[in-house]
Amino acid sequence: MSKPTTAWFDTLTASVQALGAASREYRMAERAAHNALWNTDPTRVFPVAGAVGLSRRNSVRPHHDALRQLRALHSEMLERTKTLYENTAVAYAYGAAAALHSVLVGERPQYVELNRRGGHYVRPSGALPDLRILLNEWPGNGGLATLREQVTERQHARTVVEDFDFFSDLAGCVIPEWSRASEQAADLADRAHAYGETAESALYFVLLTGRTPRDGEDGR
Repeated sequence: MSKPTTAWFDTLTASVQALGAASREYRMAERAAHNALWNTDPTRVFPVAGAVGLSRRNSVRPHHDALRQLRALHSEMLERTKTLYENTAVAYAYGAAAALHSVLVGERPQYVELNRRGGHYVRPSGALPDLRILLNEWPGNGGLATLREQVTERQHARTVVEDFDFFSDLAGCVIPEWSRASEQAADLADRAHAYGETAESALYFVLLTGRTPRDGEDGR
C-alpha cells in the first residue's frame, strides 16, 4: 500500500506556522525574563539586613546575596532571550515573506528555506520584498506594506547600533544618533513578528482564494 503524500501547500504553511510558533515562544520567554528581573530590582526590593556568620569570613547577608545572584541570572536570561526572540522573529518575517512571494509568482515550494549557523538563523541580506502590487486584492495589503517599512527602519537602526558597539570598543567614540537608533532597534523583534503574522495571513488568503494553482498537486 502506497503511503499518501502531503501536498506542497500543507508543508509550506506548516513551515511558516512553526516559525511563528517559535517566535511566540521566545517572545513569552523574553517577557517572563523581563518580569523576573523586575522582581529583583534593587530600587523596588529592599533586602533584609540580617547577616549570618561564616567561618573564615566575617559574615554574609543571605537575602542581599540571593537578590544579587538572582539578578545576575535574570539579566543573563533576558539578554539571551532577547537575542533569540529577535533572531527568530526576523527569520519568521523573511520566511513568511519568501513563502508568500513564491506562491504569488506561481511557484510551489514545500518548505521555507533559511540558513542557520551556531544555533541562530542567518539574517537574510536585503530588504523584505515589496508585495503591494502582487497583493492588490488583499484587504490587508496596506498594513503589510507599513510593517515592511517599520521592519526596514528598525533593521537599519540595528546596524547603526552594532556598528557603534564595534567602533566604540576600538575608539571610545559616541555618535549622536545612537540613542534614537537603540530605541528603534529594541522594537525590531516585535515589528518583525507582526510582519510575519500578517504575511502568514496573506499566504492563507492567496491559497484559499485560489490565487495560485494547487488542485491535483501531490507535493512533488
